[in-house]
Order: sequence, then structure tokens, then C-alpha cells
Amino acid sequence: MKLDTVDILGQSEKFLLKAARQISKITINPLAEVSFHSSEFRNKVILKDYSDKIPQSKRPLIYIISLQTKAVLPALIRNFEEYHRTNIQRTKNVDRVNLARHNKTASKVLYVGSSTTDFRTRIKNHLGTEGIRTYSMHLCKWDNGLDYNLNISAFELIGENTEKIDRFLVEIIEQQFWEELRPVFGKKSGL
Repeated sequence: MKLDTVDILGQSEKFLLKAARQISKITINPLAEVSFHSSEFRNKVILKDYSDKIPQSKRPLIYIISLQTKAVLPALIRNFEEYHRTNIQRTKNVDRVNLARHNKTASKVLYVGSSTTDFRTRIKNHLGTEGIRTYSMHLCKWDNGLDYNLNISAFELIGENTEKIDRFLVEIIEQQFWEELRPVFGKKSGL
């Protein structure tokens, strides 16, 4: 098979230059920050009240889930590792919970993610009150009722002239948040 590899590289360079121009026209604005105690997100009614405090947005979001203090992190990690050992023995797509990757960092930041659709449901996945198939932290499934406080911060990505922002650009920006914050769980975006 004969390919014009010089042209392929040239097209790749043009693509990246266009992406850089698009990113330079994006603004990142704080949208909301919600803080609550771990006992509150185990109750679906109370959790709904908290999640409703985060405004809905038609724009892409970057979100950060963090502990208010690192003091609880060692116990949280022990609980995760213990749960993970038993969870991995379960049957995939039957009773196994799809847990986020443990990065073995010592950060107050538990998770960095992005959402272009239903942010509130994504948060409920991470807290463990909704679904088991989506890769998430699923906190209340393994934190063993530990006593701690969480912050959820959401940032809105705004394109120039309300232009729609491509998903891959959201992922590039999410990666930079991830690199800066080094969360305990999750992986870099899908790029």
C-alpha cells in the first residue's frame, strides 16, 4: 500500500494548528461549587437537593471532586483497596462495579472529569448512588460509612460566539486539569 506520509503529517499539523486556534478562543468560568458531608450523599433525597444547586448548563463542564481535608485519605484508600480485591472477583457485566482507576497519588483531589451531557447523573455515579456499569468512583459502595466532607467544583467551557466546542477539545482541557491536580482516581481523558 502506498501512502503519502508527508501529506498525512502536513494534514496532522494543520489539524493541530486549527485546534490550538479554537482552544485560544475558549474561556473557562467557574459555574458552581457544592460542599457536603459524606452522610448526605448516601441519602438520595438530600443528594438531589445538593445536585440541584449545581445549575444545568448546555455547555461542556470540567468538574473536580475533592476532599476538604487529606486526613481521611489513608482510610479511604484502604477501604477502596479492600473493596477492589473482592469486586474484581465478581462477574463482569453482572455484579462487578466498574471502578475508576486508583492512581496511588496523595492528593486531596479525588477525581477530575468532564461532561458534555448529564452532569448531575455523572456525579451520582461517582458518589455511588446511581448505576454500576459506568466507570466511576462509586464512593458509597466502598467508603464504609467513613466520615468526611467533599467539594464538587464545576467549570464551564465557553466558546467564542457561543460556538459549540468539540469533544476532543474538552478532553485536551480536561487533561491539563488532570496534570495540574493529579487526582487519586480516574484516568486522563480518552485521547
